[in-house]
Amino acid sequence: MKILEAPKRGEFYRIAWQSALAASICLGLPAGLLFWLILLQRIMPSHPVERLVTFLQNNGVLEIIGTLFGAFGWGIILSQISGYRPWWRLAVASMLGVYVGRRLFWIIYYWFNYDFSNMPMHVGFLIHISGLILSITFCTGLAHGLALPNWKAAVTLASITAFASVLVTILTYFILDGLGIRVGTGNAAMPKVTAICTMMAGVIGGVTLGVMFSRFVGETRN
Repeated sequence: MKILEAPKRGEFYRIAWQSALAASICLGLPAGLLFWLILLQRIMPSHPVERLVTFLQNNGVLEIIGTLFGAFGWGIILSQISGYRPWWRLAVASMLGVYVGRRLFWIIYYWFNYDFSNMPMHVGFLIHISGLILSITFCTGLAHGLALPNWKAAVTLASITAFASVLVTILTYFILDGLGIRVGTGNAAMPKVTAICTMMAGVIGGVTLGVMFSRFVGETRN
């Protein structure tokens, strides 16, 4: 059985920081764009930002479209980072993974139809955001592995990327809670928590996916 070799230290750092930068811009920012704009409006009120926030709130489909465009860009950049040349496969895989992950989460959510009203708001919110991130990152990792195509890569990328993303989401959530930023207590706590948690999940998930995908690409070449 062939063992996956880790990239050299210099190569590892290059892949890691490039993946982190690309993921923050292409994955984390679009996922929490509405909430970042809400926070920006509170810090520096302006009519253009207020109109944009209202427009996005009234047209939820634009958030999905923006997220898919970000996923498309992530696929192209990951192709350059990893050296995997069929960039269109990664672009399609990224968009498909994000879209299916979002849909799957809501299907399961409505299927179980669990009533969160019997628990504290901040606990229900943590379950909600963790479940959404779990579904999206798992499906995205799975789609990237199948783009190789490699079932071992698919299972590995899906499970480890999802684990890392959910773990950092929970840790970030509790850190913010410890700092007094708790969902349900006012002072725009929900937008703050959502924006920061989605950004952290995007960055860590992107680094994990970028490094591991590059390893599998190197293994395929060898």
